[in-house]
Amino acid sequence: MKTYITLLLITASFTGFAQTVIKPGDKIIRYDLIKPSHDFYKNIGSDTTGKVTFEFMMEDVTTIDPVNKQITFARSRQIPLGSFSTDTSFTDLSFKPIRMHEIHYKQNVSFDMTFGDTQASVKTTRKGVESVKNYPMKSGYFEDNMIEYIFGYLDLKKGVSYIMDNFNKDTPAPSDPYIIEYAFDDIWELAPGHRLECRVLHFIHGDTVGYIWIDKSNNQMLKEEGVYKQTENFVVSKL
Repeated sequence: MKTYITLLLITASFTGFAQTVIKPGDKIIRYDLIKPSHDFYKNIGSDTTGKVTFEFMMEDVTTIDPVNKQITFARSRQIPLGSFSTDTSFTDLSFKPIRMHEIHYKQNVSFDMTFGDTQASVKTTRKGVESVKNYPMKSGYFEDNMIEYIFGYLDLKKGVSYIMDNFNKDTPAPSDPYIIEYAFDDIWELAPGHRLECRVLHFIHGDTVGYIWIDKSNNQMLKEEGVYKQTENFVVSKL
């Protein structure tokens, strides 16, 4: 497997200026390849000196309900240590967001989000006190807590830059798009005679740039490497 230094992650650029827009329901998303899954990922972050700043496990579950025509993406993690959080995203079969529920147990706060065509609504319950805020969005957006699940199902062409609008309540503007490109192919040598062929995507997401390795055999993410604000490195690895 190729190894990338921080400088490459920071300076890598896309081949073109115009981006092809991807929206829920587009044919570029291979819905026929989507399968239920139950996976575990290890997340490690470090500063510019190599000192580990965070490390945690993440459990991801994807289920498909063909009767109600919904996909559920559920995640649980412990960060910082001793502080648990869960989030569950619901979309229709085209990945159009319907609802997301996020809970931070130690902080006693939860977020219940509902998504319309051009508006996202967030109900926050903090220590029993509720508040609601509405955010305008352009039609055709995804939702932040589930968008990375679908990168492996995108039928991308090399040399083409793509953009996916993304609702994220934690950014100054609710529109927080991903820009992605099919960068190259790679091979993981797991053991003698056992190789995994991968597609590698380059992405820009706000102040974060990096690469994502996709297993060609099942379209799942194997690894993500990135740099946040040129100061914090992170690696997400499938176990």
